[in-house]
Amino acid sequence: MQKVIPPRLLVPYLAGRRTVISGYVYRVQDCERLTTPRAIVDALDLSFEGSELVPGVPELYILRWLAREIDTYVVPYGPHMGGDWSDSPPFAGNGFTASREHVVPQFHTMPMPIPAGAEIVHLTRQGERLFAAFDGLSWRPAA
Repeated sequence: MQKVIPPRLLVPYLAGRRTVISGYVYRVQDCERLTTPRAIVDALDLSFEGSELVPGVPELYILRWLAREIDTYVVPYGPHMGGDWSDSPPFAGNGFTASREHVVPQFHTMPMPIPAGAEIVHLTRQGERLFAAFDGLSWRPAA
């Protein structure tokens, strides 16, 4: 699974002041073709009003982890799809992001602890690199 970290939350994550994952998340395999910050921001509809992210952002930090059986991921369906969800963007209500260019399934998780083995990758136009890894207690910078 993966979640783009808003810029204001990167330091709190790395410093151990933010210890949970919550909100809208996406499967890594559904985002493999999205190889630039712009593609991610566009496909996941992350440039909504009030967002810290804009289509021209030069870099992103993405939290990735292996989904576990105990984790709870739900498809956020709105009333028009028979569900009871109502939320603000990037919520689309149909189980997918609102992108017209990319079909990306959307999931939601309530706050869950960051699992050991989670990683933060740094994505630029040139590609991605491992930035930090979580050992279950703290984040360790990539070598």
